[in-house]
Formats: sequence, structure tokens, C-alpha cells
Amino acid sequence: MLKALQFHRITDKFQFCGTWNYPEQLDNFIKTIYENGYKIILPGEKDDGIVITFDDGEENLYYFAFPVLKKYHCPAVVFLIVNYIGKKNYWDISITGRNRHLDWKQIHEMKKYGIAFGSHTMSHRNLTRLNEQQLVYELNESKRILEKNLGPIDAISYPFNRINSYVLKKVAEAGYKYGFGGEGDSNLTLKKEAVYIIDTPFTLKIKISENPPLLYYYERLQQKIINYFTIATILNKKGVL
Repeated sequence: MLKALQFHRITDKFQFCGTWNYPEQLDNFIKTIYENGYKIILPGEKDDGIVITFDDGEENLYYFAFPVLKKYHCPAVVFLIVNYIGKKNYWDISITGRNRHLDWKQIHEMKKYGIAFGSHTMSHRNLTRLNEQQLVYELNESKRILEKNLGPIDAISYPFNRINSYVLKKVAEAGYKYGFGGEGDSNLTLKKEAVYIIDTPFTLKIKISENPPLLYYYERLQQKIINYFTIATILNKKGVL
């Protein structure tokens, strides 16, 4: 089974949100994965394994996640919001200040060490709410710019984990081979388990193994509830907030 563990922000400073982790947590999680016999791979390498992913591509990954990944020689995929490369995260709601995204120099350095990159679209919009022209722009233009700078781009992570059949049709037409978000029914709906500040090695193993079923159900429900609160960012992008 191919499954992704989805991280966002890695920092040594406390954040007033759920989607972040301390560097020490990331270190412990990667150690736990290897100690339990799982393989960490990149999309396309094998049909069975764990893919470590980081959504948004904030600069803190360079300073806090990258050293941990190098320590374990651990592959990972960073999904970039192309319009915000090298810029602050004004697309997001924040009460703890703005975070800058990775710039091209940092991205190229990470790529040399085997870190892969994918699209998190142009501007992190809810793809299910876009018209055809907007959707094609978010999917195709982000892929084009990333490929111009980094080479072939096969993977995309869906903003807010929101997709439908029409979005998947356009994702396939754009040439993506792997899409992260969904229930694992196909390579364009690969299941990703969000990892939060509240997680521990115990809950991580539940998310990976999906056992015991009752506790896994609770973990998936918790992820859905936390993801629901991204509605504030969605409304902000519409100019409602």
C-alpha cells in the first residue's frame, strides 16, 4: 500500500495552529518509521511504502526539516505554491506573523540532496470551486513553471484536500501521474495522513497501519475536523474575511 504522511510547517517556535511540528518530532517520527520496518520512498519507485510530504513549501523546511531528512538520508516531496515561491504566505490566515516560502536557491540545494518537488498549484485555491479556465491555470501553469526550473513534475497535492471527478479529469489531462488527497482509490487519489503537533509515535503507527480500526477511525475523523477549519482560509481567498 502506498500512503503519504503529510506535514506542513516545521519550526522550533510554538504556533497557534495544529498543522505544524517541532524538528524533534519529525526526527522521532522518521526514526519510528524505519524502526518499524517501513520503507520511505518517492512516488513511482514502488507500489508499497511511505511517502513523506510537506505541503506549502515554507522556508522553515529548509532550516528545520531539511537537516533531519539529510541525517536519515530520507527522501521526501515538497509541494510548492508557485505564486508564493520566495514570498510570504499572504494566501493563509495567520495570527502568529507571516512565514516566507522557500526561494529557488533553497529549492535547488534541496533537490541536489534528493528532495523531490511537486505542485501545490499556483495560489492554493479550492480547486472544486474554480471554473475551467481558473482550474487549468492552477494545474497547468504551476506544472509548467516548476518543470522549467526543476525538470519533470509528476505529482500534485490538492489544496485543502478538496477534489471531485472534474478536478481529477483535469489533473490527468495536465499530465500528473500522482495526486495526493483522497481515499487511495487510484494514483491520483493517494491517501495522505496529516501529521499534527498533537501526534505521537503511537498515533503515527495507527495512521500508517490503519490498526486498530476503531482508533484509526478516530484519527481520520480528527483529521477531517481539523481540515474543516481551513474554511477560514478559503473564505479569506474569496475576500469574505
